[in-house]
Amino acid sequence: MKLKFNTSEPGLWVSGVTHASLLAAALIGLSVGTEFPPAEEGIPVEIITDNQLSQITKGEKTAKEVQPKPRAERVADKTELKDPGEDKRDAPAPPKRPAEMKVAEKEEPVAAQPPPPAPPTRSQEEKAAQAKAEEEKKLQEKAEAEAIEKAKAAEQAKIEAEAKAKAEAEAKAKADAEAKKIAEAKAKAKAEAEAKAKAEAEKKLAEAKAKEEAEAKARKEAQLAKKLDMGDLKQFLDSKEKNQSTGATGPEVQKTAALGTATGSSAKLSPSLRDALIGILVSQIERCYSAPISASGGQVTAPILDIRLNQDGSLSTEPRILQAGSSSTDRAVADAAVRAIRKCRQFEIPAKFVPYYADWKVLNVQFDPPLS
Repeated sequence: MKLKFNTSEPGLWVSGVTHASLLAAALIGLSVGTEFPPAEEGIPVEIITDNQLSQITKGEKTAKEVQPKPRAERVADKTELKDPGEDKRDAPAPPKRPAEMKVAEKEEPVAAQPPPPAPPTRSQEEKAAQAKAEEEKKLQEKAEAEAIEKAKAAEQAKIEAEAKAKAEAEAKAKADAEAKKIAEAKAKAKAEAEAKAKAEAEKKLAEAKAKEEAEAKARKEAQLAKKLDMGDLKQFLDSKEKNQSTGATGPEVQKTAALGTATGSSAKLSPSLRDALIGILVSQIERCYSAPISASGGQVTAPILDIRLNQDGSLSTEPRILQAGSSSTDRAVADAAVRAIRKCRQFEIPAKFVPYYADWKVLNVQFDPPLS
């Protein structure tokens, strides 16, 4: 595996600077080192005995050879030696040497001192410096090799640690994904169950509400059937103000009388078509209807409204209340229904009802407000 050096790590730079500093210091120390002292010439020494020392005589500097006898300019005078004869008395014996006195031992010759070693030459200094430099180079190479080995070991440890961390992260991510998937499946199943239960509850509630509305509507219709008769309706209409215009109405003013049919009668709506048309109008009024606050959650009497329409479905006159309950809530509901008709204003009439316009241009509609 190829070793990658990361120049951003401080260890590499510190090692390089340290080795360079040591090498520079060694070279400077060798160049400015103290010189060896100059070599002194050796002096030859000879060992002589006491007798030889006593026989030494002063020589002459001009002599060419060493003579066994000293120099003599003339022969010395000879003296005749006489017989000593005998003295009248004996001469005293010479004094004896004391017993404790010993003859001086013969001095041992002094060993010649070895000559001092010759000073190292320039080549020796260079060889020593070269050897020292080589030793330092070897040490530096060894240190660099150790640093490289350490870097390799650290890099390998780092790679192994990263691989281990990556494997652990992948395992953790996989476990988290599986746990998340399981949790999502559980949440989805729970949400579906809740949605199903909610839908069933809403369905039951809607059915109960529809049933209640149908029952309430049937009760109200029964009550109205009992209260409303033609005499009451005539009395109610007579009590109201008459319309400002008593003539025929239409989408535009037409003073000329229209040519009628031979029989003078127009098509009539069947009971089923009339109920269907009233249902269409009531559904449109409900979209524009806003229930008053007092009518929320209470029982109200459905008002009967007088609605007059043009052939295109627009209002020909303002809607009126034909009958309403006696309570303030009933009156508020009737007023709200009138406002809803004004708000809708333009009703959508299916084309199949157009031929029966003469029969539905004036309608008395019982408006049963929706439950809020």
